Amino acid sequence: MTQVEKASWSDSLRALFGVGMFAAVGARRHEDWRLDALDVMQLKTDDPRGWPRMIMAPGGGQYGTGLTNPFVAVMPADYNSAFPVSRKGAEQLMVSLMGDWFQVEEIPEIAAREHQLMSHAGVVLERFGRDALYFTNMSAARDNPHADMFHREGSCEGFTEHVMDCGVIAVSAEEVGIFWGFTID
Repeated sequence: MTQVEKASWSDSLRALFGVGMFAAVGARRHEDWRLDALDVMQLKTDDPRGWPRMIMAPGGGQYGTGLTNPFVAVMPADYNSAFPVSRKGAEQLMVSLMGDWFQVEEIPEIAAREHQLMSHAGVVLERFGRDALYFTNMSAARDNPHADMFHREGSCEGFTEHVMDCGVIAVSAEEVGIFWGFTID
């Protein structure tokens, strides 16, 4: 386990995730991390540390289980569209999720806020430790896991029925985190 503590992690999570976004963590219980990721996406597990999650549907309601969950139809084979991405790329993607269509240029006052937002992303991912692996459905990572995710080419390989969805999967030996955004129109 890492040294990040609940209060700073929670503050950073709130700074990055809001309406129409999904951020949740679950325990690793399977050899295949994809099964644990699926449990987290479908809200079939609680945070092993009891820390908060952010699962706000567009319009401000909570995502739930069953048909109200955007990941209800995800299957383990869908993770074939999850490409390895560097830690820096994962941090950049988490910030990008705040922008319309996941474009960093669409984040208000990004030039003045970039350092602070990247710091928040670093705190969130620090929970998973130095040996964590990161994955994304952003196709730019398919050919280059070290691509600059702020200035990327390509699209997202969608996991849901939304017009567009994009995110980061963080995998450590103990936990799996899902950090996702959705475009509904």
